[in-house]
Amino acid sequence: MLEVIEKQMQALGIDVFGTSDCSEVVPARLEKTPFAITLGVRLADAVIDEVAQGPTKLYFHHYRTANAFLDHAAMRCAIALQRGGYQALSIPASQTSNSAGIAGDFAHKTAANLAGLGFMGKSALFITKDFGPRVRFATVLCDMPLKSGDMLTSQCGECSLCVAACPCGAIVGVEWSAALRRDDMVDAALCSHHMKEKFQMIGRGSVCGICMAVCPYGGQRNS
Repeated sequence: MLEVIEKQMQALGIDVFGTSDCSEVVPARLEKTPFAITLGVRLADAVIDEVAQGPTKLYFHHYRTANAFLDHAAMRCAIALQRGGYQALSIPASQTSNSAGIAGDFAHKTAANLAGLGFMGKSALFITKDFGPRVRFATVLCDMPLKSGDMLTSQCGECSLCVAACPCGAIVGVEWSAALRRDDMVDAALCSHHMKEKFQMIGRGSVCGICMAVCPYGGQRNS
């Protein structure tokens, strides 16, 4: 059944597909669906390249459109699983559920990391093997037993382009390890505050993307 779903997702336009056992990391209220299918779509280089100088209205539209596409694909995936006799629920591509508005119900990058689809960058963005950080994700949690992939370690090395490019200094610059939390790598609250203060005219200050745009693992390197 998994192969059929993967083919359906690829036919729909999904670029990145992976599975993982998230039983050790899902919140208690989601423990009935401890396995994950990761869906990713590549963002357009022509849009992202411009963001290196700052977010654009075109990027905000592209961001929202990619999220809507992923939410549709995730719903299709969840429906297929349910019709196959499994419990399934989709985690939205872009969602904040905590009071600070900087975290969701379940981190897409956690499932992607366990699936072996790439590695965590110094920016706390997930760096895919094929497209770098220029990917948006959605996650489908289910009770169909799924295997994880081989987790990759950070491959940032001495590179600190994202650290230097961050306009508010939110990126600390440490390489990721399993012992680190997001807060050890990036001040998400500072990032969010800066976006709202400086980029309010672009999508109500909800997007930036500079760190993604300058990462050498994206763009033409992975075309």
